[in-house]
Amino acid sequence: MQNTLRRLGLVLVAVTLAFTQHLFSESLTAFDLQLIAQQKQLLQDTTSRNEAAINRAVASDFRGIAPNGDFYDKGELVDADDQNTSEKIRAYDFQVVKLNNEAAVVAYNLIVPGKHPRYRHMTDTWAKIDGRWQLKFRQITPNLWSANDLD
Repeated sequence: MQNTLRRLGLVLVAVTLAFTQHLFSESLTAFDLQLIAQQKQLLQDTTSRNEAAINRAVASDFRGIAPNGDFYDKGELVDADDQNTSEKIRAYDFQVVKLNNEAAVVAYNLIVPGKHPRYRHMTDTWAKIDGRWQLKFRQITPNLWSANDLD
């Protein structure tokens, strides 16, 4: 009896998760999907160290806030030695806040194995400049529960 109840509970959890994922994916607009695709492409370019693509995707007046609170600019982003070069980075839980048809904030979580902090909340602001999306601002916030987590 206990095994049957346990299996039923697992089935209910799986169905609930699948249903929730289905509802979430249906709530994304074409605008949201476009920005999430842009964000994922930048992450892929960063992982593969495609500096030309990163340079095109980042606005000339880009500003960022590092996990330690320091500001940085486009040059530091493009030339960074500690880029997320690990093939094992994981980005998930993408959320888009549309500001207008030409600007949006993409927030997501990022896991960067071997880096400190490993778990990060990312907030990227994108603007359409001359007809194409470019990254204007980024804030990296360490996940507090993992701030002292070391590999």
